Amino acid sequence: MHYIKNYIDFKSYKLVISIAIPMIISNISTPLLGIIDTSIIGRISIEQIGAIAIGSSFLSFLYFCFSFFRMGTTGLIAQARGINNINAVHSIIKSNFFLALFISIICIPIVLLLKDFLLSIYTSDSLIYHHASSYINIRIFGAPATFINFVIFGFLLGSKKPWDLLKLVLFINLLNIVLDIYLGLYLNMQLKGIAYGTLISEYLGSMLGLYYIKKYLPKVDINSKTALIKNSIISIIKSNMNLFIRTALILTSILMFTAIGSRLGNTILAANAILIMLQMFISYSLDGFAQAAEVLIGNEYSKKNKDKIIKITIASGIISFLFALIYFLLFYLFINNILILMTSIESVISEIQKYSIWIIISPLISFLSFHMDGVFIGANKTKVMRDTVIISFIIFIISLYIFVPIYENHGLWLSFLLFLFFRGILLLSKFSKIWKFS
Repeated sequence: MHYIKNYIDFKSYKLVISIAIPMIISNISTPLLGIIDTSIIGRISIEQIGAIAIGSSFLSFLYFCFSFFRMGTTGLIAQARGINNINAVHSIIKSNFFLALFISIICIPIVLLLKDFLLSIYTSDSLIYHHASSYINIRIFGAPATFINFVIFGFLLGSKKPWDLLKLVLFINLLNIVLDIYLGLYLNMQLKGIAYGTLISEYLGSMLGLYYIKKYLPKVDINSKTALIKNSIISIIKSNMNLFIRTALILTSILMFTAIGSRLGNTILAANAILIMLQMFISYSLDGFAQAAEVLIGNEYSKKNKDKIIKITIASGIISFLFALIYFLLFYLFINNILILMTSIESVISEIQKYSIWIIISPLISFLSFHMDGVFIGANKTKVMRDTVIISFIIFIISLYIFVPIYENHGLWLSFLLFLFFRGILLLSKFSKIWKFS
């Protein structure tokens, strides 16, 4: 107990909260956007709810496989800022911008070529297939803006500019909401209107983000020649490959969750789509504390300050748990009220109520996985993150094989929460790896 008391530092709590608050608001706005999208389509048809679930999962797999641009940029920028290495900051930004733009442009024709085959795996319903295809055809052209935004987000967070990051994210998401309502409902473009609204807001957000880059790093040369940043690009690819694998497996689990749910019927697919929206709300909000840990631990890791890293980890972990407890209570007390706001289709509401227990307990089961991700990203211990996710994914696959045939959708949710649980527990068991400074 005395050992733990030595690491209770109220200054660390203040630091975590100062970064976490704007990040929580920023993060929550993203799933709120998804909830609003679902609410718009939820008053039109079950098929379009399912189409957005499939289309969004499809694009999430692509985009978030490359979210290492955000995570990797945050950790590296935080470490470079910690020792005031401005040249390293410049090199990281240049390399990530070039790589993000290059990869995103390549992704567009590949997705258009493989889209029909991949959608056929998701659903056999022709109407859902048609709507999902239309959604992807529009959204995929936003890939360059999305990838560039990952780098911008990482730079702002790693530079301890969370309030500017909040302004940028709110600009993108509020504009998206306005465009979704105007195009989707007012102009009656429905699902296509929502897709176009997202596309437009992503590009306008990139323009604002580049302004922030210029503001906080005025000498950075975004148009540097490839030869000048070649070595840096190779280094970044190597250091972030573990994050790529880790993220790909996490999103594969979500894809499998959606695909298996679709085989259980359109109503369950729609119900799971809404429950996953709530799960994303939980994860995005709790990620605020993880992101605070990324920045603060990144700063201290570059200084090899073990005691400070422990204090920040304890502070961010305790606050994260308390917020998880609050979400548990809110969902327990008000889940039915929340569902009514998200859809007016009685069959979907009835189906969700059968499985609401899983989303109620999810915050307490999953908070540790999000928190420990932030700790290890800040220390750039990506190999450990990769290995623990691989083990958790294997457990997820085994659970699906055992529980889904017996308990169907309950088995699906049990398997998914086991995946989240083991991600957190396994990372916690490897916490001593942080002290291997390199």
